[in-house]
Amino acid sequence: MAKETYSININGVKVADGLTRNGSNYVSASKVDTSGFDEIFQLTVKDNEDNVVEEYEYAKLLQQTQYEWDNNKYYLAFCPVSEQEVKFNEMQANLEFLAMYNDVDFNAQ
Repeated sequence: MAKETYSININGVKVADGLTRNGSNYVSASKVDTSGFDEIFQLTVKDNEDNVVEEYEYAKLLQQTQYEWDNNKYYLAFCPVSEQEVKFNEMQANLEFLAMYNDVDFNAQ
């Protein structure tokens, strides 16, 4: 029996496919280019039959780690982000912008 495979879509764009799963990690034989990921993004994971198996309006990448013990495969871990955290980040960005605009050192100790 063939192993179930998955594809990952970030903000509606497929960024990886042919992944397997180990616990809550998605496993890739090659490194996934995460350089274009926003800090918080929409995540959709589909199985090889195009069924949605995991979907978050707000998610973030926790890590992509390569493990030598598993033939140097890459493990990707994601987690959901609460709407409260999204709003807090937006408020923080607005405060930092206002501080910069008014020449105030927002990060002073």
